[in-house]
Amino acid sequence: MTNEQVTLDSWVLDKLRERLRRASIIATRTGRPVVLYRHTIEEIDQSAEEEIATVNEQYVVVQVITHGGFIPPNFQQQYVFTFEQFPKWIMRRSNELLAMCIDTLDQEISD
Repeated sequence: MTNEQVTLDSWVLDKLRERLRRASIIATRTGRPVVLYRHTIEEIDQSAEEEIATVNEQYVVVQVITHGGFIPPNFQQQYVFTFEQFPKWIMRRSNELLAMCIDTLDQEISD
């Protein structure tokens, strides 16, 4: 990893943290979490397993949910991150999900 890459990663992490804090203000004002992304993990017939990330007043919550068909909605997993922890986690996890988070936050904050 080059010094330029480390610097770019740090910049992206800082910008994401800043946007998460701004989204938390929106969530506080509206009383509703801001959805960062919805990612379908598996889809069979009319049921699905989805990962949904949201920002509330203090945390980023990532939940894996199954729903649809004859399956009642059920939480499979739940992760709770601070605004400091989430950017590092999502960057290690997936560049695609990281980009989705940034795009969503840019849209939410600009409205």
